Amino acid sequence: MAFAIGPPCGGGRAADRLAAIVDEFVTAIRTCRQVHGAVVHHAGDTTGPVLEVGDGDGLVTTTPGLGIAVWTADCVPVLLRGPGVVAAVHAGWRGCAADVVGAAVRQIASRHGCPPGELTAALGPAVCGGCYEVGPGVCRALRDVDPDETRWRDRDRVDLRGFLAARLEALGLAPDRVETVGGCTAESTELASYRRDGSAAGRQWSLVVLTGEK
Repeated sequence: MAFAIGPPCGGGRAADRLAAIVDEFVTAIRTCRQVHGAVVHHAGDTTGPVLEVGDGDGLVTTTPGLGIAVWTADCVPVLLRGPGVVAAVHAGWRGCAADVVGAAVRQIASRHGCPPGELTAALGPAVCGGCYEVGPGVCRALRDVDPDETRWRDRDRVDLRGFLAARLEALGLAPDRVETVGGCTAESTELASYRRDGSAAGRQWSLVVLTGEK
């Protein structure tokens, strides 16, 4: 699993940055055209160094050496690992409300035979609850997925990583298998934050790859 900072996604510089690690760490890299939904793709083809697989907010692979990556700048990057399978998920509040992590966990279980209890999750750098002020509509949408707000809401502020940790545990992951990695994007100038920097913000990219023969 790797977390790094790069230019805004969608441009040539972003693809160049990812392409630079091909051959050093991985055979190829797959990303999604992120749309804040709950579509999770299976990635297995290693033709071409860096390719988008289509609209979606998650990728799953069982192919050793194939890196899968998501881009974030306040949203939560979620990396999942189980025996013979890994996943990368982009989860903003809309993705949380659409239960994108649930879609990934269910796909891993149904398609790849890995139960949730065998998964480990890393929740990467994201805006913290103290900095993430939202309207009542966001809270209502999240409450439809997790009615117990004690882990993720403090009045008009929402902790998306707290929400996702609670959701992953509800899906069957053990609490000691869910780890928070990195600080608050809005507070740390070393991290990319759209909330802080607007259109000038870079992006965190978060990548996971199965070890073994490429």
